[in-house]
Amino acid sequence: MNGIEKKGIGERYLWKGAMVKEQDIHISLQDRGYVFGDGLYEVVRVYNGKLFGLKRQIDRLFQGADVIDFNLQYTREEFEGFFQQLVEENDLHSGYVYMQLTRGDDGIRNHLYPGREDQRPVLSGFAVHAPRNVEKIQAGTTAISVEDIRWKYCHVKTLNLIPNCMARSEAKRKGAGKAILVKDGIVTEEKSGSILIVQDGCILTHVENEDILPSTTKKILEALCEQEQIPFREGNFTLDELYAADEVIVADTNTECCAVLKVDGHTIRDGKPGPILKQLQKAYEAAIIAECGKAE
Repeated sequence: MNGIEKKGIGERYLWKGAMVKEQDIHISLQDRGYVFGDGLYEVVRVYNGKLFGLKRQIDRLFQGADVIDFNLQYTREEFEGFFQQLVEENDLHSGYVYMQLTRGDDGIRNHLYPGREDQRPVLSGFAVHAPRNVEKIQAGTTAISVEDIRWKYCHVKTLNLIPNCMARSEAKRKGAGKAILVKDGIVTEEKSGSILIVQDGCILTHVENEDILPSTTKKILEALCEQEQIPFREGNFTLDELYAADEVIVADTNTECCAVLKVDGHTIRDGKPGPILKQLQKAYEAAIIAECGKAE
């Protein structure tokens, strides 16, 4: 972790279950996360010093571990404690906590990973101070479409993110804020979030399967749609259907829910955040307040 710019990053890190300073972290070159990207991670948003939706994120971590035969070793309660420690020891009021586990150090690079009982995961994490940018969330963003070249198990939140990084970099080069992934003509998700479209007052999003990450933010929005009596369904839609949608919404931990105003140069509706999105943003704000207090 040496060499990372510290702007916004808290001084106290989680390393192998203990809270330490950055200089106390020593990463083995034989760690499977370092040589294979063999690991899992989660990011949890913090409002008013409180973790938002923590249990949902931890549930997803355990689900992913089951898929890739990863023995996490720690309990759900221990993970909750680690996340809370990072918040408290870094005096984090607004921002997020990042935590990852690798499958550990085998002593020598080897494709064959240890059996479950012999796995010794390496746990690490840090906190980032990041004030909530309400104006940016409400203003909306732009996007490009990119071919979805990721692997088969996109429903697992692994450290393997090269295609996502490539998509983000392409969006940056083209002056867009987001990258929408398209696989075999079907829109899957945004490179680090969910994509939802609005058609005739109904929200449509990709069916939950191995092609997308089971988004905890999308689950919140689904519950809010039920609360707000907004029709919500899962199903396939094409890029042309997205271009023609009444609204396009991107949702993730830090963006929350935000309008996509233009995709590949195609203006969505009138190029302004739509009524369904605004209704959901108000409901999302209320959900934050209910769990964490008023977010500033």
